[in-house]
Amino acid sequence: MPYSKDELANLPFYQGLITGDESKYLEMIVRRTESGTVDDGILRDKSSGNIILFESIVPGHGSSGISYPANSTITYQGGYFKYEETEETNKIINREFTEL
Repeated sequence: MPYSKDELANLPFYQGLITGDESKYLEMIVRRTESGTVDDGILRDKSSGNIILFESIVPGHGSSGISYPANSTITYQGGYFKYEETEETNKIINREFTEL
């Protein structure tokens, strides 16, 4: 028979699982932040240059659905994004705009 939410809140084994996962996640954030590069407040992987983002967690409840507060803000200063334009990408992406 499954435990109720109240029973889980008072079950030491389950609480240990929750806090253990949370601490591992926070340790991973610290480790990835220390091993990555931070340019203009954006955390990136050193080898690939990919942006790394984490979710913020509420202790004991999991994800809050918002970004982790450090190194997660990306700002845009207007202008245009550069994109690759080759024969192959033109076959995949239709860049012609028409009215509906």
